Amino acid sequence: MSGPAIDFLGKRPLNAQQKAALRAVLIRLLEDHEVSLGVNVCFVDDSEIRQLNRDYLSHDYATDVVTFPMRTEGKPVEGDPLDGDLLGEVVVSVDTARTAAHSRGVDYPVELALYAIHGALHLLGYDDKDAAGRRKMRRAERLYLDSFLP
Repeated sequence: MSGPAIDFLGKRPLNAQQKAALRAVLIRLLEDHEVSLGVNVCFVDDSEIRQLNRDYLSHDYATDVVTFPMRTEGKPVEGDPLDGDLLGEVVVSVDTARTAAHSRGVDYPVELALYAIHGALHLLGYDDKDAAGRRKMRRAERLYLDSFLP
């Protein structure tokens, strides 16, 4: 069995070393959860993520990350036009990440990695809608983010 594939699509906000580091973190995250399916991480700008929010979630605003699961209960989503070896797609706003990184005083690549990790966790079933779910999500985010470009 081969490991999960992580593909980066869209804008190119990370250099080769940062991409390799993020790919390694996401592969570890998936393997730790015993998932061999891949994830596409698509970097877009605020206008693109706002359009996705509008089209698919009925929200007319930009967000940091949107996820699109390609599996339900381990089976491909009906009508999934993408490869059956995908857990899903994580769409990250490079504009929102840049603004948040500046306001939080963190490096831009770290903020991008946080959003990608957060999205992958959502694909794995993590939910941050209640306090207990948020605590579980934050612990997992810290665990994996700490291994991104130490």
